[in-house]
Amino acid sequence: MLLPTVSSAQSGNSRQTRTQRGETYQSAAVDASGRLVITTSDHNTIIVPKEGEQTSFAEPILSSDRTAVGAQAQFPNCCTSYDLPLQLVIYANGKTYRFRGIGLPIFQWHFADGGTRVAFGQEPAHFGCSIHYELRDIRTERLIDSADIPQPCGQTPNPPAVKAPEWVTDLIARAR
Repeated sequence: MLLPTVSSAQSGNSRQTRTQRGETYQSAAVDASGRLVITTSDHNTIIVPKEGEQTSFAEPILSSDRTAVGAQAQFPNCCTSYDLPLQLVIYANGKTYRFRGIGLPIFQWHFADGGTRVAFGQEPAHFGCSIHYELRDIRTERLIDSADIPQPCGQTPNPPAVKAPEWVTDLIARAR
């Protein structure tokens, strides 16, 4: 019986050859230890480990072209009874990318531009008056655009309307 190859998410040259051909992913899940487990289209297994105090990953999502996998990284929080998604972890091109934005929880996100970019929104766990959005290139991690969109809150129940960029409205529509 042949077993699939298991590799670390940060492994070296043998992975580079596969990713240059355009590695695609068949599935992704979170194992009992809270690690992200990705199965490639050629049936290899990639393990993305937790980092630091991270407790687990949220349910992973594959990009529409199946060249990237993403999941929110969950971390303990002193002031809630539940963990918070403080990072967005993307695995693509044989590499793990960790997006932190401005340090607030990342409650909403999606792949943009066929999986080459990622859009996400960050806000406090409770009582936020705006959501900070970022659009980033995955491969370079470069910030493409950002926007702060006011939300109704106790201090400002009727915030002024602002024109959100199209990538933000797309993210909001997908989150519904």
